Amino acid sequence: TVSLAGGWGELRLGRDYTPQFWNLTTFDPFGTNGIGTTQTLLGSAGGAVNTRASNTIGYFLPGNLGGFYGQAQYYLGENLKDGTAAEKDGTGAGFRVGYAAGPVNVAVAYSRTDYASTATAGQITTFNVGGQWDFGVAKLMAHFNRDTVETTAGDLDTNGWLIGTLVPVGAGEIRASYSQSQQDFGTEARGRKLALGYVHNLSKRTAVYTTVARVRNNGGASFALGGSSTGANTNSTGFDLGVRHSF
Repeated sequence: TVSLAGGWGELRLGRDYTPQFWNLTTFDPFGTNGIGTTQTLLGSAGGAVNTRASNTIGYFLPGNLGGFYGQAQYYLGENLKDGTAAEKDGTGAGFRVGYAAGPVNVAVAYSRTDYASTATAGQITTFNVGGQWDFGVAKLMAHFNRDTVETTAGDLDTNGWLIGTLVPVGAGEIRASYSQSQQDFGTEARGRKLALGYVHNLSKRTAVYTTVARVRNNGGASFALGGSSTGANTNSTGFDLGVRHSF
């Protein structure tokens, strides 16, 4: 991305995180990294732009608004302008507004993206809300996400939620979350994930971490961990172990 910023805010261009993604990663104890990643992101029907979008034009509010923050973004697909239904695929817009002061951080986001290239994939809208409260001894966070895909057979809704916590322990931090994603259409495929992890800071820039997670599938869902695959209505268990260094 490339930006121009000042007291009026920031104008940013390029391939960037979408507003609808920020609530899922900010209010996820694992920051949407590794096998602990919230099920609301893995079960998202948000298409190719549920995390990043190309060709974005974004504006961010300045940081001197008494705790209020926000952004708006417009993104364009890269398709031939040939008059077909697919020429606007990947084009959309979204926004996010929030408030962070003291122990509280809350935000809401909404987006709409064009995907009309087939008879079963139409407009995709995403709405989510998230929040965090810092109690000092622990941070409690939660979020809710809904994706709606307009199809020829009716709207397909995918609803998901997460509750989680971050607990500082000496030079480390315990991370835990429970999240779910469910398609409210047909068989109501559902995946539920329990994740538990620990990060130990060796220095200000280096840490070791480990995570163990388990997904339970129902209603025909087949979510799996770490890029693996599993059958419908079965379970998936895995763990992460690694070193993180910030340059």
